[in-house]
Amino acid sequence: MRLRWSYLLLVWLAMSPAAALSQVASVAPAKPAAAKDEPETVKLVLHPAPEPRPAMKYFLYPPLLERRPGNAAVLYGKVTAEQQQFFGNKELWEKILKWVDMPLDKLPKPEMHKWLDAGSYFRFLDRAARQESADWEVPIRDEEFITILLPDLAQMRNFGRLVAAKARLQVADGDFGEALHTLQTGYAMARHVSEAPTLIHALVGMAVSNLMSKQVEALIQQPGAPNLYWALTHLPQPLVDMRPGFEAEWSMLYLSYPELRDLDKKDLSPEEWRKLLEKLVDRYAAWGLDRQLTPAGDKVATIAMAIKAYPQAKRALLQRGYTPAAVEAMPVAKVILLDTMQTYNDLRDEVFKWLAVPWPQAQGRLADADRPLHTREHQGAIPLAQVLLPAVGNAYRIQARHDRAIAALRIVEAIRLYGAAHDSRLPEKLDDITAVPIPLDPMTGKPFVYRRTGEKAVLESPGGKAYGMRYEITFARVGQVGNLPHGHPGTRNQITLAPKGK
Repeated sequence: MRLRWSYLLLVWLAMSPAAALSQVASVAPAKPAAAKDEPETVKLVLHPAPEPRPAMKYFLYPPLLERRPGNAAVLYGKVTAEQQQFFGNKELWEKILKWVDMPLDKLPKPEMHKWLDAGSYFRFLDRAARQESADWEVPIRDEEFITILLPDLAQMRNFGRLVAAKARLQVADGDFGEALHTLQTGYAMARHVSEAPTLIHALVGMAVSNLMSKQVEALIQQPGAPNLYWALTHLPQPLVDMRPGFEAEWSMLYLSYPELRDLDKKDLSPEEWRKLLEKLVDRYAAWGLDRQLTPAGDKVATIAMAIKAYPQAKRALLQRGYTPAAVEAMPVAKVILLDTMQTYNDLRDEVFKWLAVPWPQAQGRLADADRPLHTREHQGAIPLAQVLLPAVGNAYRIQARHDRAIAALRIVEAIRLYGAAHDSRLPEKLDDITAVPIPLDPMTGKPFVYRRTGEKAVLESPGGKAYGMRYEITFARVGQVGNLPHGHPGTRNQITLAPKGK
């Protein structure tokens, strides 16, 4: 998998939590909510559950006592190397894609046990996930950033699917302790993959995390399931940190071509300026091959475009404070290069500067900063930003959605806490919950929308069908066991909830 040409696909791919690793979802701009533009309603049938004793009895991320020094990336690589036959079974992987989102009472448990109980891969994955960090050794300073191969992404996507299927099977079996251990593995994998310095790794990490949250959603609906409010609250914040990826994307052109830095400080001969321009034109032509031109035709077109933009480039330099005499004395190649790189830096920074503020404050400004990339406004003699700048606004929105999914699950668990202390009643409003803090919606920076009608409550976040979220919540009636048939192991009084030793 190459870095740049897979980027937008992975942005879209990570948008849908339910199918995050199997299909492409729409990333059209959000529209005002309307009757036909509403988010999918997820119905949760809950059982009140008090805070466990001790309060931090359960974890969804491997605790310090279970983590060990070491490079997890090495161990993840060994899993695939030692289990090539299993990971090459395409028919099996098609089934796994269905299992991770299948209703619990529809799961083919005998077949799943056959595949998921055999082999040593889970033992190795558990061990890898409990390493302190992962160094993927992405050669961002040694190879052209845009064309770096990322074979580890495919393996980590598969691991995410595999772990999610295993956790879902354990939930269906009522083996909540083992399910929690497996979910720790999954959330740790999500964090590990995001430690690489590319946005694609962070997006895959969030997609893996979303798959784990989907299994948590299933687990907390089962009778006898422990309350996971504090387990969710103690997940690392952020679980997936996009900063390494954002920093690398901000620097990526100069990581690959350091000679393009600080051109205004360079004293080169006209011939040297010409060769540097030719090198940039050559690379731009290669980057723009999706325009369906031949490489040679692309290069000629780029040179023509740059020469045509020369008068405008001169005017742009004058507006930046260069004197007319200085501009006239410059070789043509220098004028084109200075205008190209300085305009690229301006457009890049107008986008990236907003990534340091919370999404609710940044989203409108990011849209404004991105708009010039899609208009006829001056983008430099060679419009690098249009070709090279990733859709960081979409990536940032994905992070906010990811964080919202975990925040919403925390509120659901807070509601179960409230029900345990108030005769299985739903709170009239979220402010009625005083035992634990209620998180704000990371998408809006405001409280989640909550309303109770009779024995039902709705917890939602605005954003329409593309970006919204909605839970419909009820407490189970006496004898009701959520979405599992009566007699499921989860109805037993004696359940071992602590993860078993590995």
